[in-house]
Amino acid sequence: MTADAVLALQRSRTERRLHELVAHAQQRSPFYRRHWQGWQPGRDDWHALPPVDKPRLMENFDDWATDRAVTLAGVRAFIAEPANIGADYLGRYAVWTSSGTTGQPGIFLHDGAALATYAVLSSLRVDPSLLMRHLMPGLLFGPGRSALVAALDGHYASVCFWQRQCRLNPWLAQRSRVFSVTQPMAALCAQLQAWQPALLASYPSMLVELAERQQRGALALRPSTLWAGGEALSGAERAFVERVFGAPAANDYGCSEALAIAVECRCGRLHLHDDWVLLEPVDAANRSVPPGEPSDAVLLTNLANRIAPVIRYRLGDSVCWHTEPCPCGNARPTISVRGRCDDLLHLADAQGRQVPVSPLALVTLLEERAGIYHFQLRQTGPSSLALRLGADESTPAAQVLPLLARYLGERGLPAVHLQHEAGAPEADRPSGKLRRVLRLAEAAT
Repeated sequence: MTADAVLALQRSRTERRLHELVAHAQQRSPFYRRHWQGWQPGRDDWHALPPVDKPRLMENFDDWATDRAVTLAGVRAFIAEPANIGADYLGRYAVWTSSGTTGQPGIFLHDGAALATYAVLSSLRVDPSLLMRHLMPGLLFGPGRSALVAALDGHYASVCFWQRQCRLNPWLAQRSRVFSVTQPMAALCAQLQAWQPALLASYPSMLVELAERQQRGALALRPSTLWAGGEALSGAERAFVERVFGAPAANDYGCSEALAIAVECRCGRLHLHDDWVLLEPVDAANRSVPPGEPSDAVLLTNLANRIAPVIRYRLGDSVCWHTEPCPCGNARPTISVRGRCDDLLHLADAQGRQVPVSPLALVTLLEERAGIYHFQLRQTGPSSLALRLGADESTPAAQVLPLLARYLGERGLPAVHLQHEAGAPEADRPSGKLRRVLRLAEAAT
C-alpha cells in the first residue's frame, strides 16, 4: 500500500469516528440536541456545529452525559470521597477534574474505550529512540521503578490514570509510586532518594525544582528517563533538567478533556494524534486561524470518548500548526503549544539563593487546601508575593496567607513577605485567559 493510500485510509477512519461520535451525541445527549438545533447531518458540515466551553457543559452536566444514570450530584458525592481517587464512578467511568483556570473547575467523565485508547496512544507512540535507548532499559534492567510527582489531593487526570493503570497491571503497581507535589520539599526529596526511580515524571516546573536540589547536592537521583507534562516545557528548562539528571526528557500534551492529544518526537516537536483528536486553532471569536500563526484558543474534539462527548470544545491554549514536515519522518501533523502558562517563580531564601517554586504546586495547594479558584498570586519582588482574590471567593485572605506561608517555609523560604492585594485578578490581553501564578517584571530587581 502506498503512502497516499495509507493516508487516505487514515482520513476515512477519522471521518467515520467523527460521524459516529456526532450521531451518538445527537441521539443520547439532550444538551447537544438542544445546542445543535437546526444542524442536519448530511446537509451541514461538522464545522458548523456551535462550539461549547467549560461553563456551559458544567451548567448542563446531567443532560450533557449520554448515560442517564450519571448526575452531577452523584459525581460530586463520588469525588468528595478521597478513597475514590483512581476508582470508577458507577463502576464504569473515570472521573477527572480540571483546574479552574477560568475561575471554574471542570468535571469530565471517560468511558472504558476511551481509557484504553489513551493507554495505547501514551505507550505505543513514544519516540522509538527514547523508548529503546533509555526508557525500556531503565525499566527492565535494574529496579525498574517509576515515580509520578503530582497533585494527589484531587481527581486529576495524571494521578487517576496512573493509579488506574497500576490497578490493572500488578507488575506496574509493584514498581510504581506516586508522590505528593504539595508536601514539604525535604520529605519529597527523601522519598525519591529512597525509591530511586528509573522513570521520573512530573510537571516541568517541579522537575526544575528537583533538579535545582540535585545540583546543590540535596538529592542524588539516577533516572534513565524524565517525563514532563501538564505545563509547557521550555528549551531552557529541558536543557537544565537533562544536564543535571543526565537523562533525556520526554514531553506530551494532554488535558482532562482528552488525556492524549500529542506526543513529542526526538526532534522536539509535538505530533498530534490526529486519528483520535481534532484540533481547530481559532481566534477570540472562534474564527479559524491559518497554519503558522499562533491561535487565541483551540477547539478540541475527542473522538475516543462517548460518555461525556467533547465536541468543538474551546480549550484556552494557544496552538500553532507547523507548516513544514518534521525531520523525524513521522507524517502526523505537528504543533507547538503555549498553554497552562503560569510562571515558574524564583524566590530568594535567607542566603540569597534563588529557589524555584512550581506554579502547579501552588495552584493545587490553593485549590485543594483553601478551596479557591479565582485568584492570582503575583511575585512583586525577589522575596515577596501578593495575593488577589476574585469577588466571588468566600475564603478570606486571612485564611489563605498562613497556608501559603507554611508551604513556603517547608521549602526553605520562611521569610517570603506575603500580602493581600486589593483588586481583581487580571487576565491576559487579548486572550482573556487568567494566569494564576505570575512573576512581574519588577520582581527580578
